[in-house]
Amino acid sequence: MKLTDEQRAAVCNDSSTLLVACPGSGKTRSIIAKLLRCAEEVGDTARRVACITYTNSAVYEIEQRLRYYGTSDDVDRCDVSTIHAFCLNNILGRHYWCLSEFRHGYRILPPEDPYFQEIAREVCENLGAPIENADRLHLVQREPDGHPTKGDVPADVVFAFWSRLSSEGLVDFSNIIYYSYRLIKDIPKVAKGLSCKYPWILVDEFQDTSALQVEIFNEIALHKRTKFFLVGDPCQSIYGF
Repeated sequence: MKLTDEQRAAVCNDSSTLLVACPGSGKTRSIIAKLLRCAEEVGDTARRVACITYTNSAVYEIEQRLRYYGTSDDVDRCDVSTIHAFCLNNILGRHYWCLSEFRHGYRILPPEDPYFQEIAREVCENLGAPIENADRLHLVQREPDGHPTKGDVPADVVFAFWSRLSSEGLVDFSNIIYYSYRLIKDIPKVAKGLSCKYPWILVDEFQDTSALQVEIFNEIALHKRTKFFLVGDPCQSIYGF
């Protein structure tokens, strides 16, 4: 795979790396090269390599390129996913029973599910809030302290909505990340297990990583068994780089 000198230096760096890459600079090529290098590194072990990107389409693109440039063994050693899938596969999906809200199980409620809108509208009506808030609830993210990020939806509406979901064993997309953070923060063995599993975690589109997601990475990093390869463009930042 052809790399520039700067790309090769980043890929070959054996410590955690932050790579600033603008559109068209070959960042996906660098990610694939790093994945292949890391996959070779874990080849004779039970450890794996994680690659987290922002959208399902980006996951598909990275997986396709990995199959093209690598071997089937390389592909098998890499877990490429969105942050939501990473949390479901490694944290919430494995340890949900440690949360009092979901001791008996949980179900993901996506915003396109009619029941999502039904609950959202009921909450707005019960609080006497404008019904337009129901259409914006799926956009609300959560801070590490549990509060909603600042936005157009009043906090009392957001908290009532989240409370209604948890009372029925339901989890929306923003709370996949939040409950995963609670688990990894409150139960050290969860973060320790992930640090043992993944010697490398690659994060694409790092400029779109929320404070809550960064805290999850921080908990893993505290165990000093995982290195990070972070790629992003600060000029495209949504949350701040």
